[in-house]
Amino acid sequence: MIRTPSPDAVVNPDSRAEAEDRETAADGGTDTPAAALHEVQEWTVKQLGVYIFMAKNAGEAYHLVQKTEGITFGTEETEGPKGTDLGNGEYSYTEPLEDYMIGKFLKVLLVANEGTELGTANEDGTSGTTLETFKTLTAGAVLEDSEGQRADLISGGAYTGEGDLTDGTYTGIVMSGTAMKGTAEEIHLASPALLELEALLTRNVARIDICLNKKKLTLKKAVLRTTARKAYIFPQTGTDAAEGLMLSHPLLPVLKYAELLGDGKPGITYQNPASDTEAEEVTRDRNTLKHVFYLYEQVNAEGSCATVEVTYTLPDADGVEQTGVLEIPFRKTTTEGKGDYVNTTRNHLYTVELGDGSLDGKVTARIVVQDWEPNEIHEFLPGDDSEAVAEPEP
Repeated sequence: MIRTPSPDAVVNPDSRAEAEDRETAADGGTDTPAAALHEVQEWTVKQLGVYIFMAKNAGEAYHLVQKTEGITFGTEETEGPKGTDLGNGEYSYTEPLEDYMIGKFLKVLLVANEGTELGTANEDGTSGTTLETFKTLTAGAVLEDSEGQRADLISGGAYTGEGDLTDGTYTGIVMSGTAMKGTAEEIHLASPALLELEALLTRNVARIDICLNKKKLTLKKAVLRTTARKAYIFPQTGTDAAEGLMLSHPLLPVLKYAELLGDGKPGITYQNPASDTEAEEVTRDRNTLKHVFYLYEQVNAEGSCATVEVTYTLPDADGVEQTGVLEIPFRKTTTEGKGDYVNTTRNHLYTVELGDGSLDGKVTARIVVQDWEPNEIHEFLPGDDSEAVAEPEP
C-alpha cells in the first residue's frame, strides 16, 4: 500500500491547538493557523520507481539489487509495469522478489514522479549503488538562475493553464518514501514469503500561498528571491540542503498567476465578505491565493535567505492609491529586532499574510507555517514580521 499526501477533500484539523499556544511572528500573541487543503495535482502519482536494497548480513552496507521504474496507475493503456489506483491518494503495486534475496536483509525505497533514472542495480549485492549514496541523489528538475524562470518547473507542471492532469506537460510533484513493515524499514527475508509493506510518500517541495488581509489592498506583483535551485529527492539529516541558489534573478509564480501579477498587470484585490455574517475563515479562504510558489528546501542564512518580495497598492486617507514594497525573509523577529533564520522545509505550506485586518494605511506581513500533512499542523513560523507604510512613488 502506497499513500500520498491527502487530496483536496481532506481538511487538516488543528490537532495541537489545545496543547500549546502559538506565538505569532507579528506581535508575540497567540493564534491558530487555518486548515491546509490539498489538491489532486499535489498528490497524484504519475509514475513510480521501486528500489530494493540488500545487505547479506546485519550491519553491512546496503546495495541496490533490483529496481523498477516507470510504474503507472489507473486504466491508461501504457506500456511497462502497472499498479492499481485505489483512489483518495492510495495506490498498490506488487514487485516480485528473487530467490537470491532469501536469507538477506532488504530495504525498499520509493520515488514518485521523478523523470530521470536513479541508481545502478546489480544482484551481486556489492556493486550496485549504495543506500547511503542513493539517499543523496538530487531531483532532475533544476531551476536556472535566469530571467523568466517560473515555479512550474518544480511543481510538476500542476498549474500551467487550466492544470489539466491529462495534459502531457503535467508530470506531478516529486515524492519519496521508505516502505515499512509495521514500524521497521529493515526486512529480514528469512524464507519465501509474501511481504505486505506500507509507504507514506512525502513531497520534496514546499509551497507558498499569499493571503490578503486588508480591505482595498491590491497585490500587484510577487517574486521569490534567493531560493534553492535544486533539491535532494530524500530528506537529509541536520541542516544538509542541496547547493545552488538563484542569486541574480527572482523566481516567478506559477503560470496560473501570470496574467494577473507582474509589471503592468492588473493585480489581485482583496474581496470583501459576501455578507455581514460571513465566517472569518470563509473570507480568509476567498482572499488566499493558493500555490503561488513552489520552492525547494534550503538552509537560510545572511546573504542566502529565501525571501518573498511583494508589491502592492493601497488607497491613502484621501483615496489616492499608493504603492508599497515588502521583503519578507524566512527569519524570526523579536522585540530586539531581527532574530534567527528559519530553514525552508520540504512538504510545508507557508502562507504570507499581508495586512492585519485593520483599516489603517500600514501593511504588515508575516509568514504562517503548516506541515503539509493531515493532523500534523505546526506552529506559526517564527518568521519575519515585516511592515511598511505605503508611500507615493517618486
